[in-house]
Amino acid sequence: MSEVLFLPPQLVSSSVPSSFDGLVLKSERVERIGDHRWSVWVGADQLVEWEWEGGRRGFLGDSAANVELTELLWQRPYDFGVVGSVVLAAREVRVLPGVLRGSGTVQVEQPEVLDGIQRLGVLQRAVADQIPMEWLKRALLRVELVTGPTVETVRGELDAEDRRRNPATAQDELVRDANVLRLMRQFRADGVRFAVRRGEVREPYAGERCMTVEEATSALACLAPGARLEVAHAADGAAGRERLWADRGGESYRTMFNENTEAVGVLRAVEIARCVRGVVSRMGRGKRYGHAHLWRDVPQLAVWAVGRQLPLVELHREGRGPGAVDWDLLVRERLELLTVGVAEGLRDVYEALRPTAGGRRLRHAEVRELGFWAELMEEYGAAGDAAALDSLVGSDPLDSV
Repeated sequence: MSEVLFLPPQLVSSSVPSSFDGLVLKSERVERIGDHRWSVWVGADQLVEWEWEGGRRGFLGDSAANVELTELLWQRPYDFGVVGSVVLAAREVRVLPGVLRGSGTVQVEQPEVLDGIQRLGVLQRAVADQIPMEWLKRALLRVELVTGPTVETVRGELDAEDRRRNPATAQDELVRDANVLRLMRQFRADGVRFAVRRGEVREPYAGERCMTVEEATSALACLAPGARLEVAHAADGAAGRERLWADRGGESYRTMFNENTEAVGVLRAVEIARCVRGVVSRMGRGKRYGHAHLWRDVPQLAVWAVGRQLPLVELHREGRGPGAVDWDLLVRERLELLTVGVAEGLRDVYEALRPTAGGRRLRHAEVRELGFWAELMEEYGAAGDAAALDSLVGSDPLDSV
């Protein structure tokens, strides 16, 4: 006769045999899922006295994730089990139904941890640090129990889960920023699509009624009041933007997104950056050699340099009343000429700093380095201002390109 290992809930005595030396869980909610799985909700106090075995790793102590989990347990124990669970394999599971419907005492023979060893380690260390037992009782955890052939299936799926999970990024946390949420509402009211979440814009988009947070960040890094060159340089690439977004409380991030940032200012910054990039793209078309490659390789530097000629302190203010900046007129009638003058000035300074006489060759990769940006802008200086202003006089801004 085969041994019966998997007993369904049945009306038997609720007392646990004194000879049973496995794990005993008392729960107000026990659910059976198929033939070999159970889901049990228990207070964390019932899990702290067992010597746990299993898991791919031991307890990782003061890892960043465990530190955060420990803080959650001590500060809000009632939220400790809101997300996540402990998964245990067992040789046998018996459920002794309780008085209340769905409740019961669960006997778990030879438990082995398949997932959750870090959570269990945090609990045991909290006991050693004398956390009040009442707090642990309030920390409800979901314990998944599996037996028989399901054990290896679940073990394999847990091993594969890390590979299947899309890792969270700093961009994913932007929707937790109150200022970004406010901008999203403002744009929505104005009929502008402001794509903040990853995956919102999958295809190339056209038109001025849509922008991504990547584009807005790159533009604001150059054009927001108080912008700094190192921030503009960082925002020129995906990795740099991630670093800026990761430090939402830092000065660099808050230069771009703060209480004074308005949707109208973000839209202006993006429009200016698009215009500048478009102009230098046309200027650099086909120029793979010589100093003009600067325009093609680092358009972000051109946006930064043009921004130094603009009244950026007014960026987020409504353009109304005496003395207000007419941003629409500036973008429509002056920006292209201004951009050409700045771009030509940058190329001239680049040529003076890195002459090619005598067969010397340009290192194209150098122009993407922050040190080069700082050197070029320092040399550009007041002479660049004059060159930019001179460019406003003329007919066709692209005749000389």
